[in-house]
Amino acid sequence: MKNKKLKWYIANKDYVNFLKQFDDKIENVNYGEKLKPYIGILINIKGFDYYVPISSAKDKHYRIKEGMDFIKIKQKDKIIGVLNLNNMIPISNDYVKILKYKDIEEYRKFIDNKEKVLYISLLSLELKLINGKVEKIKKNALKLYNEKIHNPKSNISKRCCDFKLLEEKSKLFKDLINKK
Repeated sequence: MKNKKLKWYIANKDYVNFLKQFDDKIENVNYGEKLKPYIGILINIKGFDYYVPISSAKDKHYRIKEGMDFIKIKQKDKIIGVLNLNNMIPISNDYVKILKYKDIEEYRKFIDNKEKVLYISLLSLELKLINGKVEKIKKNALKLYNEKIHNPKSNISKRCCDFKLLEEKSKLFKDLINKK
């Protein structure tokens, strides 16, 4: 497993919404004027690149222990985001692109430039902290994928997206788009 740095990506909303029809564990990415970025590429399995959305920190996250499917993004003792690896999804290169901060207003509306600068600073900090754990994140993602495939009835597997189903639906989405 290469120790390659992770990056922010924007997933195609239509693609994510298509997959959500088949798996309700997939997180929303579209919040009106705001779009949730994904972090990736976590793992590549049989040609499928896996990405995970970051979630905002909530009080409950301080009580939850980190595990194979849950990683806290912390600065000192403050949690600034979390990665729920059980919600990672396969995304074809056709339906994802690297988030470039200069283009961020294509994906998210801001009240003013100050809000935009603060958001970019937060993303930069989160990415730095995430890349400080890149080896652990990628290792956990691969272990979690294998657990779901080989032991689908385990408690941790029950919390996961259905990776195999999503891989099939990913191909179906591509076929449907190509027929248009």
